[in-house]
Amino acid sequence: MLRKTDGQRVDGATAWAAAFAFVAGAVLAVAAWAAIPADALLDRLKPDGFVNDFAGILSPAQRQAMEQSVRDLQQKTGVQVAVVTLESLEGGQIDDFAAKLFRRWGIGQKDKNNGVLVLVALKDRKARIEVGYGLEPILPDALAGRVLDEELFPAFRQGRHAEGLERGVRRVAEIITRNEPAPKTLPSPASGRKTDWLEATVVTLFLSLFVVIGFFFGGVGLGAKQVFMTVLGAFFGGIPLVIGAGFAAGGTIVPLVALGCVACVAGLAGVWTGLRKPKSFCSGGKRSSTSGWTWGASGGGSSSGGGFSSGGGGGFGGGSSGGGGASGSW
Repeated sequence: MLRKTDGQRVDGATAWAAAFAFVAGAVLAVAAWAAIPADALLDRLKPDGFVNDFAGILSPAQRQAMEQSVRDLQQKTGVQVAVVTLESLEGGQIDDFAAKLFRRWGIGQKDKNNGVLVLVALKDRKARIEVGYGLEPILPDALAGRVLDEELFPAFRQGRHAEGLERGVRRVAEIITRNEPAPKTLPSPASGRKTDWLEATVVTLFLSLFVVIGFFFGGVGLGAKQVFMTVLGAFFGGIPLVIGAGFAAGGTIVPLVALGCVACVAGLAGVWTGLRKPKSFCSGGKRSSTSGWTWGASGGGSSSGGGFSSGGGGGFGGGSSGGGGASGSW
């Protein structure tokens, strides 16, 4: 009867530990993204009426007048329009941030989803009109983009922020009051959707570099059974994938799909390289055993088998988004 040697037992334990370390690295990558300042900002924002001018764009009189106008709109139509200005999104994406804020505050009536959020981030030079599902027929993406391009952005480019915000909110109120139909024309080339796709493309190309490097070396670590390289590769390449997931949550799924494909190709190439030349990644060019793992190029266990060394509120009605909207930069 065959018995497992001490070296084989160590190899088995080492393999399990390496797998755990790989998963832990991926979890750390997710945690790093989850802790972004934008989420902390969301937690700090508390509604005080319908107009929340955290960036200080409006004078007290202008804020009061805008507050009264959107309250009058609610009484006439039941639609709730929330206006939020921020100094910065603190690293967040405008689409994702607006959708999360919309749901968290519950803008609009719950049974009708008839809310609108006008969000402005001054230092980021970005704005978005987020529209509840119930209002999509009269305020579709194209029309929301025209409000930004024709009413809000021209004044913002000239530094007249209060005037631009007032014009944008007034135009939204007019569309809702008149129940205007969706326009037959396509969005203009300068619309927010074009800006979002351009931004997503540039960010995807930039993040692809880190994904290629991270997953290639992570794959090499798996193929060569080298723990440190596997964990480092998973962490280095995992963070860009989580950022891509953030784009997907904001409605732009292409970056996540593209980065996922790049990760698969780079990872497979790395595994093939590690399996083909495993000795190049082991301590002193030698492996501790046929199935053993090593910590890194300068490490390696001292045991005979090889392996590891020791050691909603604010007066809103509970509505949710889903209809869409438009965003862009000025």
